[in-house]
Amino acid sequence: MLRRYSLNHVVALLALVLSCASYLMLHRYGVPEKVCVGAAILSLLVVAIFWSCVLLGTDDDEDDS
Repeated sequence: MLRRYSLNHVVALLALVLSCASYLMLHRYGVPEKVCVGAAILSLLVVAIFWSCVLLGTDDDEDDS
């Protein structure tokens, strides 16, 4: 069964990859664990806020008709 993925799914997957990569990079350089987790959560939030703004900006106003 082939599932159809939208652009939202791709952005969510890339946000997850970014958060894992930032966590692992900071962990490798010896940064404390709380900072590593915080950076991973922050990168997820930044992508979510950015993508929400993109989606809000593309909304067509139906009131203008």
